[in-house]
Amino acid sequence: MSTYNKAEASQPQKKMHECTRCKSSGFPEQMIWFKKIENGYDDKISWKLMDGNGLDHVHKYGSQSTTKGEMDQKIRRKKIIDIFAVNDIDAARKLLQEGWEYKTSYPATLENIPHYILVKRD
Repeated sequence: MSTYNKAEASQPQKKMHECTRCKSSGFPEQMIWFKKIENGYDDKISWKLMDGNGLDHVHKYGSQSTTKGEMDQKIRRKKIIDIFAVNDIDAARKLLQEGWEYKTSYPATLENIPHYILVKRD
């Protein structure tokens, strides 16, 4: 026979994490935690980034003078608009000279002829 204690649930602990966006920008050890925000109207739950002091967390970037919109434009990558697979190394070199970007290569056939995958970005 086993017994179970009915204990009250304690308040959730503030589990601190290192902000990966700040760390990738060169500012390590920026500790953050997530605050649960419940909307009373439509019962939606959102999460807010908080500093260790309980203030809203603001991401740090390489140059603090840039705004968030400017930083989003710098981070945004060019979109891939075309993919090309060739099995001839000379054709791959020609495409590289035309501005294509080398992505990967792999043996794709039974004869193990390598295919070179090239992409063109916008």
